[in-house]
Amino acid sequence: MKDQQVLSTELAVPLRLLRGVASNHKKFYMYQRRQIGKKRRLLRIPTGPLREIQQTIKKKLLDPMPLPPSMHGWRRKRSPKTYSREHVAQQVVVNADIQNFFPSVGAGRVYGFWVEAGYDPGAAKLLTLLTTLDNQLPQGSPTSQSLGNQILRGLETRLAGLANQHDLNLGIYGDEVALSGRRRTARLKGLVLKIIEQEGFAANPGKIKVMPRDQRQELTGVVVNKKSSPGRATYRELRAVLHNCIRFGLESQNRQANPKFKEHLQGRIAQLQYLNPRLGHQLLADFQLIQWPESDRRGGPNATR
Repeated sequence: MKDQQVLSTELAVPLRLLRGVASNHKKFYMYQRRQIGKKRRLLRIPTGPLREIQQTIKKKLLDPMPLPPSMHGWRRKRSPKTYSREHVAQQVVVNADIQNFFPSVGAGRVYGFWVEAGYDPGAAKLLTLLTTLDNQLPQGSPTSQSLGNQILRGLETRLAGLANQHDLNLGIYGDEVALSGRRRTARLKGLVLKIIEQEGFAANPGKIKVMPRDQRQELTGVVVNKKSSPGRATYRELRAVLHNCIRFGLESQNRQANPKFKEHLQGRIAQLQYLNPRLGHQLLADFQLIQWPESDRRGGPNATR
């Protein structure tokens, strides 16, 4: 097994620095509340040498680790479109969210992952201190999403077995799970929830859906009844936000004073534009009419350097 000295060599970071930052890791975090989607979340954002070390851990240790093709969230070259594509034109789609995913992944579970990855107890403890805070995966950390995907591999393996047994399509997008197939897929809802619980998670009771073909089937804002397309509600809500920014000013929509509100809108427009270029172009035209503060006027969804 790899010890702390091997870990230091892998990261090209002096062991003394790793130990020093790990022993005082809490002082390198700042707490910030931000609006993410429809929820206001507490982010734990690493700073200084801890952030640099986490970025190195992500690049050198986590990114090279393989992931199954059914996992689409928090990874390059994957998106809501690739996630939803496997579930287009299916008779039934079963969809569930894991409740409070990042807070539910404790330090003990992360330590166990590092041991399974080949590190001895000393190195695994060091890596755990460097990648967790307050006994959870900190939202805002460069390593949390990649670690989250690796932690979810056990769940993916069991759901993939279920999907193969019943000839279903499986997709996982971050903390969201979807299975689709023939009408009997609906009967497996209880078993899917049981597997999620047995893997140490809890399904969000308000986000468990069984969607037959004669109803609206929507995953991550993408309607999959006939082909991948943005949901009307998603498009209308985003268009309303842009129009209100134009008419009433940014403060009318950026109520939480998110310093990255412009980037947030850019990301949402880019996602919709990827699914439907025509609607995305319309939203882009609205975006360009917004009066931004002087410091934000450079750039945009189609900015060139």
